Amino acid sequence: MVSAFVHFLSFTQNYIDWTLVFVRVVLAIVFGAHGWFKSYGKQGFHGSAARFKQHGIPFPLFFSYVTSISQLIAVPFLLLGLLTRWVALVLLVEMIVATRVKYKENGIFDGADLPMSDLALCLMLIVLGPGAFALDSLF
Repeated sequence: MVSAFVHFLSFTQNYIDWTLVFVRVVLAIVFGAHGWFKSYGKQGFHGSAARFKQHGIPFPLFFSYVTSISQLIAVPFLLLGLLTRWVALVLLVEMIVATRVKYKENGIFDGADLPMSDLALCLMLIVLGPGAFALDSLF
């Protein structure tokens, strides 16, 4: 019975590259929205810096700019699949910090779940790469 189920799911191997495209697009949307909010949106750079300071992050205005801009710059790189592992590594580090901050603030089910999910997807891109439908696959 189990082997029949495993065999049934083996068709998914044919869709790994499309799944990685989907992961890249979802991450681009999420980081684009959050980067925009932290930089030019409602919160802005100084609002982000105030939140960073509240959570004890050193050099809050500097890291507000770094975080916001890196998330915005990540969008086209993720969509194109260019320097994907490096971009995912930068975002992974940001999500480690965000998970820690959100967990300390509200726990796992009220804030830490989104950065943890993003962290897992970034780790997946680091390990598996961007897939065949990416500019990285040309090099």
